[in-house]
Amino acid sequence: MNKEIKHLLLISVTLFLIFIFIFNIYTYHATNFVSQASKASQIINQTRLRSPNINRPSEKWTYPNVNNAHIELIALKKPQQVLVINSSNHRVIYIVHAQINLPAQKRPLHILHARGQQIYHINGSRQAVSKNWLGISNGNYIETPVTDMNNHRVPHNLRKVPKVENTIQVSRPDAKWLQALPENTPLLVKEGY
Repeated sequence: MNKEIKHLLLISVTLFLIFIFIFNIYTYHATNFVSQASKASQIINQTRLRSPNINRPSEKWTYPNVNNAHIELIALKKPQQVLVINSSNHRVIYIVHAQINLPAQKRPLHILHARGQQIYHINGSRQAVSKNWLGISNGNYIETPVTDMNNHRVPHNLRKVPKVENTIQVSRPDAKWLQALPENTPLLVKEGY
């Protein structure tokens, strides 16, 4: 190769690498993270996620203690996840797989003191039974997916369960853990990041 072609090839490879570097920085700063928590904590918790399953916790690690922490929940409809954020240090402490059947909110909802082992939903001729529920303001609930629909068993796949309006459906272990959340914990429902 002659000297000019080598020089042109070197310039084109350098420009290509600079373009890739700028593109990576742009995607890192894109809106794939919620502003309420650090990006590093969101990335770490994403790597600990399991595939959605109604009978298993969402993450591979044990549940964090939420008794004395200032907790905030952000429900993201697009990735179907609930981020549990420690608002005092702005870190995501847990990510919950969820089926979110609530509209996006501009103002946060709040966790109520009401919680229980079993709840019945009746909508016209449809009757549904869920377990381990937690009350949210405006008549909404966090609960396990429906176990019975019109007196028939329901398949136990978190992504294919029948939707119940005004609920956030999570796995059984996640629902039991979320019942430990303190009253008045804010919950913001968003379309996506």
